[in-house]
Amino acid sequence: MYLQCWAVMCCNVPHERVFKASRSNNFYMAMLLFILFLSTLPVVYTVVSIPPSFDCGPFSGKNRMFEVIGETLEHDFPSWFQKVFNLASNPGVILPFILLMVLSIYYLNATSKGYKDMNMELKKKLQNQAEENKRRNKQKAQHAAAQAAAVPHAEEGWLW
Repeated sequence: MYLQCWAVMCCNVPHERVFKASRSNNFYMAMLLFILFLSTLPVVYTVVSIPPSFDCGPFSGKNRMFEVIGETLEHDFPSWFQKVFNLASNPGVILPFILLMVLSIYYLNATSKGYKDMNMELKKKLQNQAEENKRRNKQKAQHAAAQAAAVPHAEEGWLW
């Protein structure tokens, strides 16, 4: 009983100040992610499709802006870094990594719900145990009072 009480009160305590938007079943987070995606679209479109100015800027003489990244990796970094970057930018590595992240988010969400359910169950169990203890103590007090009333006092039997 005490171990369960300790587990509920100490180990699984939620934050005292809950962010109110978190109760909207991830709608708020999805909306923020969607807005972030929409805000990056103009930048990505500019970098990928619009050709840079030919006579000024760091992208002069390039067909696309992102060609500077490959050129920088080739000239300014060691060859092993270029190999690591090429390996890390491979779709065969990126897609499993994204899948692993989605699965880990799903797992953490499921364990969070499980902890929440366990906390609610333990709190109900503790409340039931406390109510039962109160009822038992009340019955003991009534039983002790009834016994005290039924037994005559020793002083009443003696005559002086």
